[in-house]
Amino acid sequence: MTAGPGAAIWLASYPKSGNTWARLALYSLRAGGAPVALHDISQFAGMPTGRVLFESVLEADSGNLTDAELEALRPALHDECYGAGKPQQLIKVHDTWFRTASGRPVFDRNHSRGAIYILRDPRDVAISWARFSSRSIDWAIGYLAERNSRLNMTRRRMERNISQFIGDWSTHVASWMDEASPTPLLVRYEDMHADLDRALRRMAAYLDWPAPTDAAIAGAIAATRFDRLAEQERVHGFAEIPDSASRFFVSGRAGGWRDILTSDQATTIERDHGAVMRRFGYL
Repeated sequence: MTAGPGAAIWLASYPKSGNTWARLALYSLRAGGAPVALHDISQFAGMPTGRVLFESVLEADSGNLTDAELEALRPALHDECYGAGKPQQLIKVHDTWFRTASGRPVFDRNHSRGAIYILRDPRDVAISWARFSSRSIDWAIGYLAERNSRLNMTRRRMERNISQFIGDWSTHVASWMDEASPTPLLVRYEDMHADLDRALRRMAAYLDWPAPTDAAIAGAIAATRFDRLAEQERVHGFAEIPDSASRFFVSGRAGGWRDILTSDQATTIERDHGAVMRRFGYL
């Protein structure tokens, strides 16, 4: 890639698109294919939205700031954490790629080296988002089309994180793929599902990691099988699950929408997001 001068490589996605799965697989791969302990994932590719981080770095009381005021300070936070001269870091984000009210990109080249964008069929995203939020699929379909949506977690989680601007699914995808600089590496969830070996090798090359061995790839694939992750969550829990969800890892299916969505629900999603879906091979 033609890297930017900053240190952050953003692992970006619309929520429920496979970001956590990719992060876990890369975590295992980085460790040579070692088994993954869910409680350790906070040490790898964490999100820069924690209130403790925000307040300690910027010395600002996030609780007294509006969303617009918080967003205006996000680029400064990223400069401090990931500016030129800092070691390369993989950082998970769910925000759309956007600019502050003053016009500065929240994810600009001053602190960005690159990005990996995880993309998933919005028909599957809607199902996963409904389950995750304990809401109806119709509600989730509307959320995916809401241009001003934010990632608003439960009260307990919001005490720990600042708000994240998500926007609608189509704009989220297009914003990262058309406006982020350097242009992100696109990794479709469905391609990860079909051939995780190839997806991991592409991401490792983009990250300038040493070429992984076949054993490391096989270990990472085995460590992040959904049944294995689901069993870990059942036994030990998972700190990143919100209060609204009973489980984080359910099935991880690709194309499961065909068995779940009504024809009207599928048609609504295709109407709302048809242009971007066609662009990336979903229609």
